[in-house]
Amino acid sequence: MGIQIENISKFYGHFTALRDVSLDVQAGELVALLGPSGSGKTTLLRIIAGLESPDEGRVILSGEDAAYKNPRDRNVGFVFQHYALFRHMTVFENVAFGLKVRPRRDRLPKKEIFDRVFSLLKLVQLDFFAARYPAQLSGGQRQRVALARALAVEPKVLLLDEPFGALDAQVRKELRRWLKKLHEKIHVTSVFVTHDQEEALEVADRLVIMNNGAVEQIGTPEEIYHRPANPFVFRFLGDVNLFHCRTENGHYSFIGQGGDISDKDGSVRQVFIRPHLFDISLTPGNRESIQGSIQHINAAGPSVKVEIVSEWGGSVQVNIPQDRYQRLGLQKGMSVYLIPLQMSTFDETLPTEEQP
Repeated sequence: MGIQIENISKFYGHFTALRDVSLDVQAGELVALLGPSGSGKTTLLRIIAGLESPDEGRVILSGEDAAYKNPRDRNVGFVFQHYALFRHMTVFENVAFGLKVRPRRDRLPKKEIFDRVFSLLKLVQLDFFAARYPAQLSGGQRQRVALARALAVEPKVLLLDEPFGALDAQVRKELRRWLKKLHEKIHVTSVFVTHDQEEALEVADRLVIMNNGAVEQIGTPEEIYHRPANPFVFRFLGDVNLFHCRTENGHYSFIGQGGDISDKDGSVRQVFIRPHLFDISLTPGNRESIQGSIQHINAAGPSVKVEIVSEWGGSVQVNIPQDRYQRLGLQKGMSVYLIPLQMSTFDETLPTEEQP
């Protein structure tokens, strides 16, 4: 079942939670709503589920306007951040709950409920924990129980609100890989909310970047990471260094770093460079090179993180390969030159990418 969101707006008094949001989610797609706190992600998710009503616009589920459908009639499964499991019920009973409370005329025979629940527990790798209670499980296991419970009623749409937000970093990594593999098996149309950029990039088929109740950009993880639509998306998605420059005869001349700089002739542009798109040299390179001194080096890990104070006094984050670091013999306090390998520039209209 696909989801069509058409011009949704939601107001709480004078506060605008959502502003003219439109989105199409294809059947079987896994879409992430990504943005800072207060951007409207959870409000949009709750409107899809029927837990909130839009003030403007409509939600269409499988070609039908869902405006007057009760949440229980929308065939939507919802997974919350804090599990919401019944503590007095076993894992089996939690997963079976939605099936057992159906009206008698719609309820499956006991044998079918038993088979479906154990099939789901096997799918989420918890079939050996059926008789345990939630308190006897780890956080990651409890979240998998919550997911199995949502899937037990065979929803046409699965909604997940910060599903791994209460877990530690290592468990989050394991579960998001597991969720991606699970989705490839079941292909249920899914929308999940997260503020974790790495999580969204790894799991989702497409990302919806939200800010202040509006959609900034929609696209695949690759499209959005490499071709951000505007400065907000660039700053939000991944580490980045911001500079200002003027264009002179087809070349960039850096003039500063940090906040906005106004210029009468409009020639000043914002330049964004990700840390891994710099090289470090001990001698001046082309005219786009930036002089600075090394303030800090973190050589732990597959790449070396170098913090450099630029000639304008701002901090520049640079990531270089270990072998490059060893060849240069970098040390704290050394004077170096930063060579941009790729720059993305923005003016008031459209972004472009330049290869210096």
